[in-house]
Amino acid sequence: MKEKIYIPIRINETILTDEIAKKIIQNKGKKVLLDIVDADFTSINIKKQEEILVQISKILKEYKAFGIKILATSDSIEKNNLKLLKKYKVKEIELIIESSNDYILRNIGVDYKFDDAKKVAKKIKSYRFLLSVKTILGLPESTVADDLNTVRQVIKLKPEQITLIPCNADYNKNVERLYEQNEFTPLSKIQLIERLKESIKLITHTKIRNIKIGENNQYIEEMPIVQFRQLVASEIWYEKIIEMIKSYNVKVKEVEIEVNSSDIENVKGLENKNLEQLKDVYDVELHVSKNNKLEKGNYKMKILKTYTDFLEDNEN
Repeated sequence: MKEKIYIPIRINETILTDEIAKKIIQNKGKKVLLDIVDADFTSINIKKQEEILVQISKILKEYKAFGIKILATSDSIEKNNLKLLKKYKVKEIELIIESSNDYILRNIGVDYKFDDAKKVAKKIKSYRFLLSVKTILGLPESTVADDLNTVRQVIKLKPEQITLIPCNADYNKNVERLYEQNEFTPLSKIQLIERLKESIKLITHTKIRNIKIGENNQYIEEMPIVQFRQLVASEIWYEKIIEMIKSYNVKVKEVEIEVNSSDIENVKGLENKNLEQLKDVYDVELHVSKNNKLEKGNYKMKILKTYTDFLEDNEN
């Protein structure tokens, strides 16, 4: 199966730039999708949608790219949109479903109900588009239970990918207003990490393998989202490692974990935090090695030395 590659494009700029053309050429032989990232595409006037799609279709043909990905909201998609998108090689639709709680949706000024979103998601799949879902954690008045219920409801839609977006104070005008009136405080970094970990646990117990955190230009308490993603991933790995070590019937002194090369830095933690914590808290030395036969997220662990071995070595 060909690897899928997303190349972001912005329709409020020149659609084909030298940089985008270069990226398409570099990924020849892969499933390249041009990802329209700067707009709720289906809310644009339908004639304008067609104009844009005609331009992008020419690029697809010239560079033999696979297709297009668009972003849409549940209150902007209708039958005519879907027919048009199908005509011009749109392959994937990312649907924004902020919450499964209608009160929370009203509170942030959204014009749809969750049942409407479910119907739209089913309609998208009936037209044989790939469905991705973007949902928001930590919205005004959204509790842990609300957020986890939203994740559970989104899982039932069986999307290809789920993107979990931490809610910043400037998420939309209504959220911004609530923040300015002191009626909304965004979750702290620690709260977000815990909520994300619980959400990701729910998703990883399903067949959904693509999970993304945050928007690419987002900051969490002044931390760039790339670094925040690594922080979340490293915390998840730390918990996995502790759970495995505790499952052994002996007191472990030294272990080795084999992971895909893309996971190595996350296993070690930001600035080797996981390695240091394991040593300081559990007196365990962790060695991390590369094994690209393992899929991302999978691992093999083996004991190199137990506490008993350590004592015997010292006696000798």
